Amino acid sequence: MQTHKKYLSKKYLSGTQTLEVCPFSKSTRDRLIKDGRFPKPIKIGSRSFWLEDEVTAAMQAFVDARS
Repeated sequence: MQTHKKYLSKKYLSGTQTLEVCPFSKSTRDRLIKDGRFPKPIKIGSRSFWLEDEVTAAMQAFVDARS
């Protein structure tokens, strides 16, 4: 039961919301997913969602990589 609570407390972003947070296009996001540098979405029915903390971590990795 604890596992379900862990995921219920997370914030989920739609594809459009990820593009509002991240400074790149949909095609770039999809290429980064394919390259393993951006988190894969969670499929719920026909829709895709991303965990906000995974998106934030990916963006921080881009910042850290420039050093």
